[in-house]
Amino acid sequence: MIGSIVLGLLLSQGQGPKSLDVDPDKVLPPVVVPAGTVIPIKLTSRISSKHAQDGDGIYGTTSFPITVNNKIVIPEGSHVKGKITEVKRPGRVKGKAELALNFQTIVLPSGITLPIYTSLGGTGGSADRKGEATVVGESSKGKDAEKIGTAAGQGTLIGVIAGSGNRAKGGAIGGAGGAAVGTAAVLLTRGDDLVLEPGTVIEIVLDRPLEP
Repeated sequence: MIGSIVLGLLLSQGQGPKSLDVDPDKVLPPVVVPAGTVIPIKLTSRISSKHAQDGDGIYGTTSFPITVNNKIVIPEGSHVKGKITEVKRPGRVKGKAELALNFQTIVLPSGITLPIYTSLGGTGGSADRKGEATVVGESSKGKDAEKIGTAAGQGTLIGVIAGSGNRAKGGAIGGAGGAAVGTAAVLLTRGDDLVLEPGTVIEIVLDRPLEP
């Protein structure tokens, strides 16, 4: 009996469930980092075309904070991880070393891990960009020519000394022989490998929007 009275009093006072309606004007839209945003990455591990293999991990940290509407959404020092998808060593006589890089994950200081879809922007050091994912090393043509020229010069000097009776002829023979030796050395030697040292800055570009 008493319970019925108490229940009636509560109902009469309108103490039912409270409304959970939320004012839509007070709901903040999600923060989105738009596609096309450039994020500079500082490498924390050494990468070399001489030792790298497809599938090897690559690691770096963001070197500059990324903001949206004057709010930092990707702080400086956020960890970025990816992998090497292709390695091309330099050839003999011609060809440059190449490394295809694919950054796939970013870890914010809060611990939130997000997938990212990116392509390469600018590259630091002496490397150049090729396409949307490949870093290319320097050509060795200048060094090859220098190597052949040095060998030819040394051969000419030896020829002049050896052919004292006919120095011109001796020099020509020695020069030709030296050039041949230099050319052979170039043919047997690969060009310079591409090396990206820790601290190298590489810019990545978001291909899809990112919602931290």
